[in-house]
Amino acid sequence: MNSSSICAVIVTYNRKLLLVECLKALLNQSQSLNAVYIINNASTDGTEDYLKQQGWLDNELIHLFSLSENLGGAGGFSFGVEKAYQNGFDYIWLMDDDGCPAHDCLEILLSHMDTNCYLGPLVLDKDNPNDLCFPMRIPNTLNLINNISDLKNLPDPNIINGIVIPFNGILFSCNLVKKIGIPKKEYFIWGDDFEYTKRAEINDFKIATITKARFYHPKESSLGTPMLLGKLKFNDTPSNLKLYCMCRNSIVNHSIYNTKLHILAFIFKVVWFYLFTKPNSKKLFISLRAIYHGLKKNFKHHKEYLK
Repeated sequence: MNSSSICAVIVTYNRKLLLVECLKALLNQSQSLNAVYIINNASTDGTEDYLKQQGWLDNELIHLFSLSENLGGAGGFSFGVEKAYQNGFDYIWLMDDDGCPAHDCLEILLSHMDTNCYLGPLVLDKDNPNDLCFPMRIPNTLNLINNISDLKNLPDPNIINGIVIPFNGILFSCNLVKKIGIPKKEYFIWGDDFEYTKRAEINDFKIATITKARFYHPKESSLGTPMLLGKLKFNDTPSNLKLYCMCRNSIVNHSIYNTKLHILAFIFKVVWFYLFTKPNSKKLFISLRAIYHGLKKNFKHHKEYLK
């Protein structure tokens, strides 16, 4: 396994300081990397100049690809995965610029890895590292994992089969890319990671979270707002762009991988939330417009919400 070539792919947009923090963590891995691809999504904060001034681009492992326009996380990951695949690496390790892997994260993932795996680390809240950044519901159960102490209740606390937090330290082989292709760039943001994971699942790749592999990520307070007496949660993002893409892409994903009942349930959830839980006519309009475009599989309108 140590002889295999590994390329880390980071997608960045206007977060040069967090990007550098991520780069430091990558170069400090106990398992060495063969390359780090930075996909710069047309950042406007001087990311490229900053990396040059700080000497990061003098490192032969680091390769910067500056895109001419912002393609979103989906477009960035699509570009990066395709580039790493074309350049013949054995494994690809994906992450956003605000993620930070623990020193032994890659080594631990690799110890569980083969060409038919799609593995992720345990994604922890950067500010409260005993808590999960994104709570995980164990597949086919009602068990919710919120913090590290919950792992002791699992049959095997070292591995959670059937679920990952995608594109946050996800590791997979180029055999997967050969079989299922690259992430869908037209999603722009939100849902592209879920869609790619579903593609891996239906093509019989082993999906699992390796809990001793740790990955740290900032937690967004707007995610998982309770509704219907706490029975459900809704991602009430303050960003109109994120809200639009979330609703559009969720509808597209449900139409591909689930049933009409799932689509109706999602529509009900959105309408209920913005009519009764947190009434907001503007967000309701954006959501319904996105849902309509999702039903039509129309991916042209998210640019209207770019600042």
